[in-house]
Amino acid sequence: MSTREPTASAQLTKFLSRFPTDVATLAKRCLPKLRRALPGCHQLVYDYAASLVVSFGVSDRGYEAIVALAVQKDRVRLYVDKNTPDPEGLLEGAGGKVRSVTLASAAQLDRGAVHELMQAAIERAGVALPRTGKTRTIVKSDASKRGKRKAKKRSS
Repeated sequence: MSTREPTASAQLTKFLSRFPTDVATLAKRCLPKLRRALPGCHQLVYDYAASLVVSFGVSDRGYEAIVALAVQKDRVRLYVDKNTPDPEGLLEGAGGKVRSVTLASAAQLDRGAVHELMQAAIERAGVALPRTGKTRTIVKSDASKRGKRKAKKRSS
């Protein structure tokens, strides 16, 4: 009897469960807002040892993402291209490709400076998003599987 692979949504829920309740709840509230802001985009899930990254873009290549949500043990951050206009000076970091802002609430994605920053990132991406569309969730990496593969290699 073969076991079925869990759906991408079920895997995402499982990945979020390893974070503190307040952080996981914030991420769960942010994700639907990002799906609505980026209709028809791919939602790419990267499960790393210390974080979970969910990027949104028109292709299945994470490096082409328009925005990304990073979930860490103590915070949730929204990442955008480093050249996204930031008149309020919200962006932190000195990354070569992206910079981020720490989110205190999911409501920030709906209005105010963080909303404007996200809209600027979408505009800067230069892609035409459909008015509506289903978001396709793809799990690109799973830290638990990587650990199993490494253990198998060591035992060989």
